[in-house]
Amino acid sequence: MEAKPQHNKPARVVIVDDHILFKELIISVVNTVGGLKVVGWAQTESEALEVCWKEKPDVIILDLLLMPANSGIVALNRIRSVARDAHILVFSGNLTPDIIRQVLAEGAFSLIDKSASLEEFRRALHAVADGRTYFSPEISDTIRSLVLTTSRTHGAGRGNRLTRREESVLGHLARGMSSREIAALLGLSWHTVANHRNRLMQKIGLHRVAQLSLYAASHGLLAAAPPPTDRPSS
Repeated sequence: MEAKPQHNKPARVVIVDDHILFKELIISVVNTVGGLKVVGWAQTESEALEVCWKEKPDVIILDLLLMPANSGIVALNRIRSVARDAHILVFSGNLTPDIIRQVLAEGAFSLIDKSASLEEFRRALHAVADGRTYFSPEISDTIRSLVLTTSRTHGAGRGNRLTRREESVLGHLARGMSSREIAALLGLSWHTVANHRNRLMQKIGLHRVAQLSLYAASHGLLAAAPPPTDRPSS
């Protein structure tokens, strides 16, 4: 998911938020950030699906709690299915550990709370404009706590160092990509990627996508995919 503008064209931004005040504030801030341009706004899930289908945004700024009729996670999944190449910045209140876990299980997204300062919001915007993920310090702390809990529960973190190739595969898995998609991206066979996937899962002791996403986020593997050159795993 690359949000970086091409050929000097600004990345196209869609805002999904039902609060007029927040919408106007977000638009004013986004349009001051180089490389970004607001092209649409939606108040509901159905409006979001329509505008994303029409505008093909590079970046979506989403309030996860604006849709009372549906689970925010379900709405996130549907919006993502329409705008698969968009980098989604979840900008919402009440980002509980369970919500953070579910968001990461849907793939790599940037998350900041609505209590964040404008300066932090700008930092997040600069990150998504460059195609990187961003987690506010409080959310990063929550992710680390979730990983610690998961590690204790599932016996993860056995001290086996991942190779650069395994880190690369893990980062892509945490973004929600399949083994076949990763193979095509890295120029490898599906069987080679499957072998890397099996080895890294054995090393860290985690197997579910949500667990892998938490682990990858806590180890900085979602900020930028590492180069695929192997290194010794000792």
